[in-house]
Amino acid sequence: MISIAEHPVPGTWMLDLRATTPRALPDMRAWVARCLPDLGEGHLDDVLLAATELLANAYVHGGGARHIQLWRGVSPCAIRIEVADVSVEQPRARPSQFEDPRGRGLLVVDGVAVQWGVRRESVRGGKLVWAHIRCDGGCPEALPRVRGKHSRG
Repeated sequence: MISIAEHPVPGTWMLDLRATTPRALPDMRAWVARCLPDLGEGHLDDVLLAATELLANAYVHGGGARHIQLWRGVSPCAIRIEVADVSVEQPRARPSQFEDPRGRGLLVVDGVAVQWGVRRESVRGGKLVWAHIRCDGGCPEALPRVRGKHSRG
């Protein structure tokens, strides 16, 4: 079972992923959708795609995921995704071969994000890989949800 914790800042959510495996990906996607129920369909699709790729990279290349965190900006509607893992190895986008079904994750993130990057975590070790996904205009200009008003699972 994935532990869900609300962050004390409105419009911010964190999901603890320690001791999880790649099998947590569907649960993580459902959690993201529950945190951001009023995003426009295209925006939510981009957020889910980037979150899935960042988290898959944390499991496959980062030694395991520690957490995923979401921040929601209001005007314009924008989502920042951060995925923490245990490795200090810097991710890099690499050219993929046509016959190779893997190796496109960061290229996909780069395609849907206006920015993405990496920050080392000096206190806990490892790194945070983040992506900033802006709305394509299909989202309401809603205020972030206040603490205690979004669902827990």
